[in-house]
Amino acid sequence: MPIPVSCQCGYQVDAPDQYAGKQVSCPACQNPLQVPLPQQAPIDAMLDEMLSDAGITAVTPGGYRCPNCTANIPGGAIICLECGYNVESSQMMGEDDQSEIKHFGAAVYTNRSYGHEQLDTAAELMEVELLEKDAEGPTPYWVWLFIFFNVISFGMGLAVFSLTYFSLIDSATKPATIQIASYQGKEFSSLAEDAPRDKYFLVVTEAEITSGPQKAQPSDDEMGMDFSSKMAPGTYCKVFKTQNGFSQIEPLPGQNSTQRGWVPTMAVLPVSPAQIDLLILNSDMNLSSAERPVTDNADFAFYTGLATYCTVQFWLGIIYYIVAHVSIALQAIKDEIMHAVLASILPIYNVGWCFMRWKYVGGNGIMALLGIIMIIGGIVIQLVVPDLLPTVAGRKD
Repeated sequence: MPIPVSCQCGYQVDAPDQYAGKQVSCPACQNPLQVPLPQQAPIDAMLDEMLSDAGITAVTPGGYRCPNCTANIPGGAIICLECGYNVESSQMMGEDDQSEIKHFGAAVYTNRSYGHEQLDTAAELMEVELLEKDAEGPTPYWVWLFIFFNVISFGMGLAVFSLTYFSLIDSATKPATIQIASYQGKEFSSLAEDAPRDKYFLVVTEAEITSGPQKAQPSDDEMGMDFSSKMAPGTYCKVFKTQNGFSQIEPLPGQNSTQRGWVPTMAVLPVSPAQIDLLILNSDMNLSSAERPVTDNADFAFYTGLATYCTVQFWLGIIYYIVAHVSIALQAIKDEIMHAVLASILPIYNVGWCFMRWKYVGGNGIMALLGIIMIIGGIVIQLVVPDLLPTVAGRKD
């Protein structure tokens, strides 16, 4: 490789390699001219360059080199103090993160000391950045799950309302006898005030009586007269057995019908003591129409549909609640077992409490309340619990 040489007279020449370290005469002024030796790079620098070209970097004891600026990063740290490079996200501080957002990760950086004031400050900035990205990101799955479950509940409630309402209207568009409170004393059998009023059923439609849980055979004569035995509406009865869509009933004494047998299950409805009181009051012909209970097919169908909505909301609320907690537990276990334990104990207790309330208290109002609590609880869990778990589990130094 030619060696550049300059003379005092201003003459410049590139001397061949074989003249390195020798003294020659300047071609212009004939003065002696010393050709210098070529400078060699330090062996350590050449070795570092060769290792760097091969993708190998030297690691200092207790830390590692920054992939961006090769500065030393202390052990356990994730951010370079020289250039601000984040080793975990492989991005510079302040750059937009294009990777998938980990909602639970925002809380992991909180309440943890990295052994350096600047690292702790950077961790707080990362938490704020993650929370901002979470707010600006796509709609979380649990929001769509909440909407989906409510659409299902509302749809089923509306369907039951429609079916119930139209089933109350016969071909002549007049109220049918399926509605319990529609009796006005004409087809209604009286019940003594002191009679027991629990576990009773009421026949609400005229139904043929059969000897077994099956449809009745045609019994018309040649003249077209129907001689089949039928159960009159408004008859109180007891139900002993249900099979194949039929119920075995026995009328109470003093009712419209006295024959025991099987009738379609849809022809009988259970009545509570409060409903029996309503029937007795409604059948009192001495009361004016204004004093009688107001009964309407639309109201009856509405409350039937509302009861269905509450029931479905209750069960879907429990499912939503469990899904929310399982999601939290799966995310928590990636960071610390204690987080997962805390995320699992509370839902197990709440679901158990919910079932106990449903079993021993019951009622559509209780079920609706529990369903709403489960859904609201699931939303609160997704918003609050991830940020609280590290604090509850203890600071990690």
